[in-house]
Amino acid sequence: MTLVMRPMTVDDAAPVAGLARQLGYDVAGDEIAERLGRVAGTEESLALVADDAGNIVGWVHALDRVLLQETRVLEIGGLVVDADRRGEGIGAQLVDAVAQWARRNGHTTVYVRSNVIRDGTHDFYPALGFTLQKTSHTYVMELE
Repeated sequence: MTLVMRPMTVDDAAPVAGLARQLGYDVAGDEIAERLGRVAGTEESLALVADDAGNIVGWVHALDRVLLQETRVLEIGGLVVDADRRGEGIGAQLVDAVAQWARRNGHTTVYVRSNVIRDGTHDFYPALGFTLQKTSHTYVMELE
């Protein structure tokens, strides 16, 4: 395995979308490309892929979260590893790359949310040093 963590590019959009669909997100490659164009190369966002000899086997997106009531944190907004490659340490390597980037950019905390239905992540994140902070509901208002 020649796994490389590297910045996500527009050329990665289709495989990134395919991995997102493994988690139930109905997103197309062109949507990923458009969104990546808005966040790539900024100081507020990090998007990486796990590239195994040209095959994208995982990705992570982290973003700077500034709230008035909290210290500055970096939030992992998305992390996916190909279902056929889980358990190989790829997710841990992606999280480590995020943590390194966060430290270099002045963050003191990395934050991640995990859907209650994703049982595997409930062991994964604590094994990497994350602690469960709270349980909450997410409310959505669809705007027309």
